[in-house]
Amino acid sequence: MSTVTSHLPFASVVSEAEGADIEDAYLSLDSRQIRLLTLGPGKYGDEIVGHLEIVDLKDEPIFEALSYCWGDRTDVCEITVDDHRVCVTRNLYRALQRLRYETVSRQIWADAICINQEDDEEKAHQVNMMRDIFTRASMTTLFIGDYEDDTTPSTPFSTDAEPGSQAGVENAIALIRKLADDHHIFYLDFKTDSDSLPDKSFQVWYKATECIRSLVTQPWWSRVWTVQEAILPSDPTVQYGAIKLSWMVFSQTVDNLAMHFRRRCCKVKARNDLAEEPPIVTFYNKVATVDRRRYRPLPLNMLLGRFPDRKATDPRDMIYGVLGLAHDDAVAVGIEADYTIETVQLYAQTARKLIQLHGDLRPFMQVYHFHGDRLPGLPSWTPDYSLGGDWEYYSVALLYVQDFWKPADMATFKPLAGDNPLELDVSGILFDDIMAVGDTVTPCPNGQIIDVFDKWIDQVRSLGYWNTQYPTGEGTYGDNMWMILCRGLIWLGSHDYRMATHQDRQLMEDEIPTIPNGRPVNIDLQLLYYQRFFITRKGYMGLASPDIQVGDTVHVLVGGNTPFIMRKTRRTNCFSLVSAAFVHGIMQGGLLHKKEELESFTLI
Repeated sequence: MSTVTSHLPFASVVSEAEGADIEDAYLSLDSRQIRLLTLGPGKYGDEIVGHLEIVDLKDEPIFEALSYCWGDRTDVCEITVDDHRVCVTRNLYRALQRLRYETVSRQIWADAICINQEDDEEKAHQVNMMRDIFTRASMTTLFIGDYEDDTTPSTPFSTDAEPGSQAGVENAIALIRKLADDHHIFYLDFKTDSDSLPDKSFQVWYKATECIRSLVTQPWWSRVWTVQEAILPSDPTVQYGAIKLSWMVFSQTVDNLAMHFRRRCCKVKARNDLAEEPPIVTFYNKVATVDRRRYRPLPLNMLLGRFPDRKATDPRDMIYGVLGLAHDDAVAVGIEADYTIETVQLYAQTARKLIQLHGDLRPFMQVYHFHGDRLPGLPSWTPDYSLGGDWEYYSVALLYVQDFWKPADMATFKPLAGDNPLELDVSGILFDDIMAVGDTVTPCPNGQIIDVFDKWIDQVRSLGYWNTQYPTGEGTYGDNMWMILCRGLIWLGSHDYRMATHQDRQLMEDEIPTIPNGRPVNIDLQLLYYQRFFITRKGYMGLASPDIQVGDTVHVLVGGNTPFIMRKTRRTNCFSLVSAAFVHGIMQGGLLHKKEELESFTLI
């Protein structure tokens, strides 16, 4: 026997049988070909043995797809593939152990084995085929995680079940099934009909929801690749250890939760602290985020940045990982996986192509300079899709409301090809500059948010503006302050809004004092998170990112859905983009009348 290096990812062949050659499985693939792993039969714990073969999708092969989280790439286990001892990550190893049948083979597509991870060209081509792979698979398993088998008999909703254990997973799944069957939250089998919640019932509920927390905080839920792997199949199977259920059960559960929360039935309103405890809310958010995309395909510019809690080891995959969900707009401008291109170049190229395709500056809406954490060398006008973090929940909320505004009357913008792909020439007007900045709203208890609002009001008063006329002529600053607090929008629930009018003033002023007592009904606080108050030299009030400074300039640009805050650089007529902005009084156009009035600016 000899020892050789394998092209299996992050692995080496420990030994090989005489005459066996695993390299045959990694011969070049034709345009519609993929590799499949034939997983040999065996009992749980037996050695894993498999065989790789090449098939052509045009021949409509029968196979299953596996979605899993790679996990720690240094934590590996051995399996045998084509008579070679090879290493795979422990997460994949455990998934294969659970998926294997005892008496018959199973043909599976698993990316780490079926794609030559050392061949960037092949990897890119296979990534571009992900939509076909996951829509053509006869079945897709979403392997969420695993547990150590527990031979101790357990009963449903046992308070002894530890989160992450077999009994704990069974507890979580049992509660999810109950909710999917539309049982009212407070009248489940382990509850009573009375208004009181006995200690025992509370313990059972608490334990079951903690088990759900363990389920939805598994690494699978944090990876960008698993989004499309859950959305593309028509009815994927969720598997945790040996426990399985249809994703449709998850979907039905969140639909029912939404209905009960919305109706405030079953005395949920009186017991919000229990019904909306974090594990249930986390479960709802994780599943609903996937389900919304399942029934509402989006163009690429609306997908990028839409999953702020998802990550990728390779930052380029924050784009490539959602291409399978995008409309054909990505193909139309040539956005496809390419692992020979650097991340900065990819992000800038993608933003430019999307601007060119749609004729607007929507990518600017996702630009956020988060305390200098952006990728080094990334142009200021290019979103950093790798950032993630809580601030992106504001960015996601902003995507839903950007079409309410149109400060630029000349809507179509076509970027010109320049010598430097990291620079972008735009046109518009320099409207004003920032004279004063205030505090920033951050996700925090609602009472603290009110404290920030009060500081904004105090700042307006300290400048002597409160009782003076606002620049638009529609009342005083005091009369218009509520428009800043709701960002000019009335929230109707979920992602539905309408424009606020001055007839809504009493509605808003009645609601603002109630914010410390719970989530407001008509104000979407997510649109205020990580927003800093400012006043311009002309006296306009607005909101923008925390990074704005006194002296920054307010611009209205052709193709922009909002005004933008920019910062002068040492180069003449050259700026860096700081943030999209809400400026009360100029959000509905009327500023760009004639082309000859436009100025050109270079963004770097």
